[in-house]
Amino acid sequence: MAHLGSSLVLGFVVVVLTSPASAEKVKPKTGREKAAQKACALGDYQKGVDILADLLVGSDDPNYIYNQGRCYEQNSRWEQAINRFREYLRKDDSLSESDRADVERHITECEKALAQTAQTVPPPAVLPPPVAPVETPAPAPAPLPVTPDVSTKSVSPPSDGSQGKGLRVAGIVCAAVGLAAVGTGVGLALKTQSMSSDADKNGGTTQAQEDLRKSLETWGWVSYGVGAAAIATGAVLYIVGWPSDKSPNVALLPAPTQDGASMILQGRF
Repeated sequence: MAHLGSSLVLGFVVVVLTSPASAEKVKPKTGREKAAQKACALGDYQKGVDILADLLVGSDDPNYIYNQGRCYEQNSRWEQAINRFREYLRKDDSLSESDRADVERHITECEKALAQTAQTVPPPAVLPPPVAPVETPAPAPAPLPVTPDVSTKSVSPPSDGSQGKGLRVAGIVCAAVGLAAVGTGVGLALKTQSMSSDADKNGGTTQAQEDLRKSLETWGWVSYGVGAAAIATGAVLYIVGWPSDKSPNVALLPAPTQDGASMILQGRF
């Protein structure tokens, strides 16, 4: 009776070791099978899988497909392992229910590990589109000094005394406007000098401050030109409107200079 019990136990052990899922444990491993197992254990899964693929081609044994799946699984290549385990289930129709359940368990564990890996890996950062550089518009050209259009022809004095008075009043008003324009130019010049002094103290200016300083300097020269022309015109009108027994011949002539233009009052009394 004891001999019969020992025979039953031995028979059970033989059946378990010869199941398709553990076929690699039954028969002695060849040199190439040992090389594949070693490569998978050392992390060189690609080499191990390649050796198993060669063995599969030479023998058409589906257990090598299962071993490929185990090699991928040992090296955390979850997706490749799932594909090989499913291929093993498709190729080997002779699996028992327990062997098939064992393979399905490996597939489930790989799917869980694959899902956890996808959750821990952050999505790739989305870079914003490149921003085109903002082009700074070129500064507008400085306006040229505006001078009144004064005729160079001789101005004859009025024959009536009321017209002479009107000319004198107009001359005074024009000269006053010219003085105001010159005063504005002086104020702009002082402002420009103040900005230059502040720049020297602060060690430089920004581009906007430099543009403002140049603009003020330009308008200062414009104010000088307009003021000078208005004062000259006022003087001419006042002289022409002055009552006199003789008719003076007065002419206002433009004269170019190094800094721009000026007016010359020329007359004979």
